[in-house]
Amino acid sequence: MLAGIATGIALALTAPAGAELSQPVTSTHHLTAGGKSLSIMAEVGTVPVGHQPGKPDATAGYIAYRLRAKAPKDRPVLFIFNGGPGSASSLLHMGAFGPMRVTVPQDPTAPVPDAGALVANDALLLDIADLVFIDPPGTGFSRIQDGADPAFYSSAAGDAEANAQLVRAWLVNNGRADAPAYLLGESYGTIRAAAMVDPLRQGQPAIRLKGVMLLGQALNMVETAQRPDNILSYTVSLPTLAAIACYHGKATPRACDPDRIADEAASFAKTDYLAALVQGRDLGEAEKARIADRLEALTGISADFYRAHDLRISKERFRVELLRAEGKVIGRYDARYTAPRPADAGPTVGPDAFTPVSNLYGKAIQTYLADRLKVPDAADYRVLVRPTGEWDYGGAPSPFTDWPFMAPVEAAMRDDPEFRLFVGTGLYDLTTTIGAADYLRAQSTGPADRMMFTRYAAGHVAYSDDASWRQFLADVRHFLTAPKDKP
Repeated sequence: MLAGIATGIALALTAPAGAELSQPVTSTHHLTAGGKSLSIMAEVGTVPVGHQPGKPDATAGYIAYRLRAKAPKDRPVLFIFNGGPGSASSLLHMGAFGPMRVTVPQDPTAPVPDAGALVANDALLLDIADLVFIDPPGTGFSRIQDGADPAFYSSAAGDAEANAQLVRAWLVNNGRADAPAYLLGESYGTIRAAAMVDPLRQGQPAIRLKGVMLLGQALNMVETAQRPDNILSYTVSLPTLAAIACYHGKATPRACDPDRIADEAASFAKTDYLAALVQGRDLGEAEKARIADRLEALTGISADFYRAHDLRISKERFRVELLRAEGKVIGRYDARYTAPRPADAGPTVGPDAFTPVSNLYGKAIQTYLADRLKVPDAADYRVLVRPTGEWDYGGAPSPFTDWPFMAPVEAAMRDDPEFRLFVGTGLYDLTTTIGAADYLRAQSTGPADRMMFTRYAAGHVAYSDDASWRQFLADVRHFLTAPKDKP
């Protein structure tokens, strides 16, 4: 999850002492993927990392699946991680890419069980790629030693460097240093993925990094943070608000298509809405009324509210206001979900209605590690390191800071004609919105024919929806195999 950006609280990766794997735990499995029977080696381990070369002061963790037989040189290796900062890779592992997957109720109004059943992943990608799930220092079985530099491991740059060290070590140790490598990050992990590009391409040895995949991108966080006078943030969030209002029957007309109304909102946001916000107090009353009426039709929030609030509503305020009459608030990470509105709720509200679903993945990983991979002390696996301090995103402490997280990706695309980018976004994600992803695409200098942008009819954890999960896995499969399909 994107805890640092979503709540304004970030993480210093320190945690109580606990057991660390003394050596890798390996096991053999016979699986079916892509219609092929495969013999797979699973390995759970850690590698030493450090903020200075040759001076390890922490470990980074991994759970890897690779062919037992010698892999072809061009077989890709996909490195997968969640975000936080401070999150292990349990959500992507147990929700999307691992050999076993947690079942989640598909009706957002249905009760969420205490634990989800584990089923075989019938969209597994191991027929086309090795899969390595990364647990950043301090998460999973990895640890940060006493005396380590806390600033290094609590920064975007240091976090990226440490995880790049893990990627390099795994590839070298497994004889795959010349394999095409791909990074797939979710939420804050999208920032990590972009920040890892330079350390991997410029390190020793240089890695054959061929692409980056982002789910719930946060690279242009100045657009998603929504400080009050950042008018651009209100325009890029409008398509998501419209889709959510449509889903809950609050847009006009009520029988609308969420994708279509999102596109209509995007067109309005880039033209009339942006122009009105730029004019501010100079906007005429008649035009202000017209814009407010259109916003009401798109988002279900009354024109009176918009007129009283300078034609804008934050994403957090939208969560409280949309279903106020029903006494409900909508989810932050997946707005299809609702929760009772607290009696004392103000302009914002804390608990997220989607949390019980995301918790299923964290609970499942420990069971899976113990029962399927036979890892001792699986209960010591840390799913999330709790917020205890500030995270250094690398920019000056100013509201006007530019966050150039996309720059390394664009540079890689200029240098390597085979380097590609994938961005997927949930239509009902109020954290990292479809409008922010569209803005990233529009402002990027990267070649458009090597960028793949897609949206899913789900939230931030798009793979919690089975149809979206299947589409997502099919998209990843296509992304990894597309170069071989070209004439």
